[in-house]
Amino acid sequence: MSLSSTLPLALAIALIATTATAAVLPSALPQPPDQPEAIHGVAVRSNAERLSLISLRYYGIRPAYDACMKQSQGTVPAQQDCADMELTYQDDRLNRAYKTLLANLDDLDKRAAIQAQRAWLTFRDKDCGARAGRFGSNDGPVTESACLMKSTAYRAQQLEDWRRTLARVE
Repeated sequence: MSLSSTLPLALAIALIATTATAAVLPSALPQPPDQPEAIHGVAVRSNAERLSLISLRYYGIRPAYDACMKQSQGTVPAQQDCADMELTYQDDRLNRAYKTLLANLDDLDKRAAIQAQRAWLTFRDKDCGARAGRFGSNDGPVTESACLMKSTAYRAQQLEDWRRTLARVE
């Protein structure tokens, strides 16, 4: 194949790539309306900000955590305190969601849910421990605390959603 025959193909690929890229750039996305969009009652912003807020707010991580992190001014012990405070809240939330879910399951489903929860706890602890282990004794503990907190919030949301799904079926 000569250079002259591959040039049109290269131009076509470049044009497609440019068009595809433009479609996902924030500037190419529709502008948000005056009222913020809400997901599960949580107002979210558009574009990149939406992703960061959904990842925290959608899973029930409270604004108090963000405020605490801002006040920490990047100091590791203060950041760990913030994560530990939010982990306590999320752990209580998880326990409430788990108990509510179990109360609404038949015996067979209840046994399966208990096994799944035990497996999830083992996974969460090992996963967060592995993530933290990479950072040593300085940043490892805060990394583990943040991982445990976010994983727990995510799991609490899963159990709450599972319960809501059961309520719709019943």
